[in-house]
Amino acid sequence: LNEYDSGAVRAFLESDAINNLFAKVLYDGIFEFTQKIDIFGNILSKLPIIGPIRKQIVAETKKNLDRTLGPLVQQFLGTYTKVAVGEASDFVLSASNRESFGAANVRLVSSLMERPVNSLLPDKSVTDKLKDEAFSYIRNVEMEDLRSYLDFAYDFIGDKSVENVVPVDKVLDASPTLQRTVDNLWEKALIASRKE
Repeated sequence: LNEYDSGAVRAFLESDAINNLFAKVLYDGIFEFTQKIDIFGNILSKLPIIGPIRKQIVAETKKNLDRTLGPLVQQFLGTYTKVAVGEASDFVLSASNRESFGAANVRLVSSLMERPVNSLLPDKSVTDKLKDEAFSYIRNVEMEDLRSYLDFAYDFIGDKSVENVVPVDKVLDASPTLQRTVDNLWEKALIASRKE
């Protein structure tokens, strides 16, 4: 992929989910940094205070720092996250980064291609739910809406047949059960059309 669609990249990165992700990652990074460098622990350890008292002072100072710093960081990230997202968009779209993002695309596609097909499919419970919802929708759809959907599909597809997209004969040859199912559906459709 030589170039990303800038509108799509910006729409994706400016979504609430990505904004929340950036805010969380930045907050966790800042919080982890303040914990690791232990500002007050380092300062207080140099003071001539007896061990247990120093530990209590350090613990209380850290607790108060978390209470004070936490909301300030959250407030800062509320505005800075939008800036970070903008910078991320520019970074992704930059011509100088095309090669590295191209390599990332290759890595993603390679990872997907190496996985078994069944690992890419949703769980049976999800597909069952999708089927139930689709059939429920079809059963309850208004006839006028159905006609408009079909008109849209026919306008979009034009004079193309299913075989332009899917090698139907190969699919049917590979699955005798599917062949019988299609034959049964076709027979029922013919019978229904004769009744009209």
